[in-house]
Amino acid sequence: MYDTLACIESQLAAIELDYLRRTYVALRPKFLERATAITVIPDFWSTVIDEAPAEIDQRIQPRDIPALKCLTGLDVERFEVRDADSGEPRSIKITLTFKPNEWFFDTKVEKRYYWRMSEKGWSGLVSKPVKIRWKQKDLTDGLLDLAVNLWKKELDRETNVREGRDLESLEEYQVLVDKVQRTPQDAISFFAFLGFRGHRISAEESAAAMENAQSNVEVPGGPERPNEDPPPLPDSEMYPHGEDVAVALCEDLYPGATHYFTTAKQRDAKVSDQELVSDVSNSDDSLNANAFGHGEHQRRPNKKAKISA
Repeated sequence: MYDTLACIESQLAAIELDYLRRTYVALRPKFLERATAITVIPDFWSTVIDEAPAEIDQRIQPRDIPALKCLTGLDVERFEVRDADSGEPRSIKITLTFKPNEWFFDTKVEKRYYWRMSEKGWSGLVSKPVKIRWKQKDLTDGLLDLAVNLWKKELDRETNVREGRDLESLEEYQVLVDKVQRTPQDAISFFAFLGFRGHRISAEESAAAMENAQSNVEVPGGPERPNEDPPPLPDSEMYPHGEDVAVALCEDLYPGATHYFTTAKQRDAKVSDQELVSDVSNSDDSLNANAFGHGEHQRRPNKKAKISA
């Protein structure tokens, strides 16, 4: 009975995966058309980011806002999809495009997230750190560079740590861990998401785990996959919210960009009308107050600066 249920769940998951792949292939041309149309709309993406869902908004620091005002493009591509019938649709590439600015030399930044599965049953996104060439102060306060340095060191075959062996013996590892431990998570720059790595799971390990999982489902009475909590991230993970941010960008902000932009503009128009009425009222009140010897009214300042302002 339980074997049958497990088989049905596996089939449902396969159907959902196929649906995601086919939907992406069908919608991709329209999203590219939208990208072209957006180019003539001033401050489109900075306005959208200003309306971002909580998973993104709470990661944006005040010091990030001037740089995010320079955002001119956001693209999400399921880059491992080959066609409607093949390819992994859960792997994503996020591309940020910026106009020339005073913060960094890069006008285009790409980050790839690879969907992986471990032998212990965990599945999710992993990535490689992406470097930003800063012109002035590093908004991540050095965290991003440290993550890139460690990754490069791990790729060095002479260190024998590409698969995680003796990782803690590396100086770059210890420096990054120390920096992470001394930095409050709620003070880390949004741009630090480019340094997210997640779990160290190779493509080969993931392929073997998926093949094993499939065979366990297909064989009646096969061993059940362990139902464990997600394993803790390595101590060197400098941006533990990286997967949440990637999913929010991919599944919420990017497809819903037009909605977020329209909502912001409609609200701003309503606020402008209300402010106009308020200004007229305040002007009348001020004249009346001055006539009786009282001080003028003062408007309270906004508490939070808007990215699109």
